[in-house]
Amino acid sequence: MLAKKLLLFLLFLFFLNDASAQFSIGVQGGSNLSKMDFTNNPEYRFTEVNYTQGFIGGIVIQYLNEKHAGVQAEFNYTQRGWNENDTTAGNNLKFKNQVNYIEMPILTHVNIGGGKLRGLFNIGPYIAYALSAKKSVEDLNSGSEESADYTFNSDTDNRLDFGLLVGGGFEYRFSFGKFAAEARYTIGLGDINKIKIQQSELSQFRVVSVLVRFTIPLIKPKKDPKL
Repeated sequence: MLAKKLLLFLLFLFFLNDASAQFSIGVQGGSNLSKMDFTNNPEYRFTEVNYTQGFIGGIVIQYLNEKHAGVQAEFNYTQRGWNENDTTAGNNLKFKNQVNYIEMPILTHVNIGGGKLRGLFNIGPYIAYALSAKKSVEDLNSGSEESADYTFNSDTDNRLDFGLLVGGGFEYRFSFGKFAAEARYTIGLGDINKIKIQQSELSQFRVVSVLVRFTIPLIKPKKDPKL
């Protein structure tokens, strides 16, 4: 369903193209540092919640209908998660949680400066859908660890997530395409857990990502060859 909507969006941009616009497509990949933000539950004052590392990568489409601004749409596979260290009542347990999402941000893209090396800024909303999840627990005292795939339950889990992201970095322009590096921060506004007694009033992701990206122009601007 998301792929169909993205295709329709691309066709819409293509037919709106004018002589000064640039239409590019490419790929990106990088690393996530993510954790869960649990709020309004006093029990989590006694449990340490930490970041965990994961992969992010996907397809990027840029439509620049202004000299320094336009729209950037992405279709990403992203691994998010969090670690919990429970040291209450003599425990020394480490719980690892990983959720694998398909994510689609629709961003306002701005490039800053002129010439080949430019700054960049992205901001906008995203929606994401959880494909799979995995949970594990490690006893740091004994060194034993158990892990298993997690089965989603429609009564307890929200697989659909949404939120905002903001990013900044730089891009270098070659004659055949653009290389970019970007750091971004994602704020989840959804609530992944429906059972408030077990978790908290809100369970939202916080994600720091570092990405590299390469795009090639499919439609080059005719009025300004430097775009």
